[in-house]
Amino acid sequence: MILSVSVGILATTPLLMAELNITPWITRVQGPTAPLNIEVVYANFTITGSDAPTPRTIDYYVVLNVTNPSEYRTCLSMIDFYAAQKVHGGRSQTPQIDFMNATSDAYLGEAKGAWVDGIYYNVTLTAPYPYFDNDGAIIHGYSTFTEEELYTFYNKWMEGVQYCKYYVKESTGINTYTYLNMNGTWVDVTGRITLDGARSEYMGTYTLPGMITNQYVNYLGSGSKMNKDNEYNCFFEPGESRLLVFSGKNYRLFLGDDINPIDVIQSGTVQILALTQSFVDMDPIGENNTFIELWAETAEIQELVLTQIGNSYLYNTVLSENQMFQFDKYGLEVFIVPVR
Repeated sequence: MILSVSVGILATTPLLMAELNITPWITRVQGPTAPLNIEVVYANFTITGSDAPTPRTIDYYVVLNVTNPSEYRTCLSMIDFYAAQKVHGGRSQTPQIDFMNATSDAYLGEAKGAWVDGIYYNVTLTAPYPYFDNDGAIIHGYSTFTEEELYTFYNKWMEGVQYCKYYVKESTGINTYTYLNMNGTWVDVTGRITLDGARSEYMGTYTLPGMITNQYVNYLGSGSKMNKDNEYNCFFEPGESRLLVFSGKNYRLFLGDDINPIDVIQSGTVQILALTQSFVDMDPIGENNTFIELWAETAEIQELVLTQIGNSYLYNTVLSENQMFQFDKYGLEVFIVPVR
């Protein structure tokens, strides 16, 4: 009788798991990419209200030459543009701690599986990622989600595992603690876990003392393939170059502990950081639950030496005296035309 019961349990357990609606693990494979080249070819920083005791407004007009050097048609997804006195940063696994005055940070990720104490886990019940209080204790944050959100995004079975790495700056250095979602409960598995097929944790982190301005443009909202035919075309053909423009006003208030952006401009030297994302124009869905990675990220840092003309500080490698820029109707791109 004991043997019969044991065989019954072993036989029915796989059937119960098979009956679950489990989202399959998506294997990511590297496909072709097309990193874009970015170069600042023109910049104009004009200080307005120069007669005031403390001028605080800067009009900026910066033109980037964006080139697709690859053999693939590619879509420009976004550019995150910064101008500052200096740009510090790079790739990091402890993003904020390495470059900013932070005491802790967390990385949230998924992996194909995980070995914990010699046991392999590759199926889990999804749950919201944890938050941490000042003492490093987990705050689940379930209360921040509505019941509909919990039902839609979580409490579902999936192939793979969810994990969280929590970085803490302590007296001995930066220590890392790893937590694994074990069927809806976050468990501290630090020193006991080996991840299988985890996504890359490296990311770009930058600090910009003396920041003058920052502007983010999402070009996907104007893609010719995804939207109306009369919208801005964010696709670049192989070898194509275009002049994209960033312009506006800096109303950033100067605080006593900051570096005054006016002083940065008047020093005659600024640094530009342009972060870009692009993807090759191909179907990313592969066979057998695979996703083809077509995305590329670039980070271009360029130092500009400015020439003062009145209240304006200029950098120019593209315009002659009898030429000017003409905006397109979207305010995203410029063309060089003769001065009328």
